[in-house]
Amino acid sequence: MGLKSGSRDAGLDDSEGDVEQPEEQGINETVDDTTTEPLSIDTEETETESKDKLDHKSESQRPTMDSLPYKLRRDKVNEGREQVPYFLREEVIDGEAELQDTLEELLDEKVYKSDYREAAMVVAQRNPELIAEVLREWGYDLR
Repeated sequence: MGLKSGSRDAGLDDSEGDVEQPEEQGINETVDDTTTEPLSIDTEETETESKDKLDHKSESQRPTMDSLPYKLRRDKVNEGREQVPYFLREEVIDGEAELQDTLEELLDEKVYKSDYREAAMVVAQRNPELIAEVLREWGYDLR
């Protein structure tokens, strides 16, 4: 059986003698290498490769536990947190209830004290200039 130009021989090497030449089949015409006819083997392979790429892409798009927000991947509110002493003055403690109410209104759900306190620390770490401003109000940076 002869192969069309550009088709694959399923891993057989021409040197093995298993592939018949057109002359052996009694065909005296030469094979045209510029055939524009699509080959079904190549097309199927391309479709399979495309499907494999899509499957891999969809697998890599699945969220992992680490990619989920902290609130969704924890079992308890303080999971993964270390307890540290956190001393606050009375007026700051009094302002916490108002802060919690405001956050719950903005987010339209209950917000835990541990979460908003830690979030406040993250905001502080991301914006040290805001912390420096408050510290100056408290007397830091006086010369």
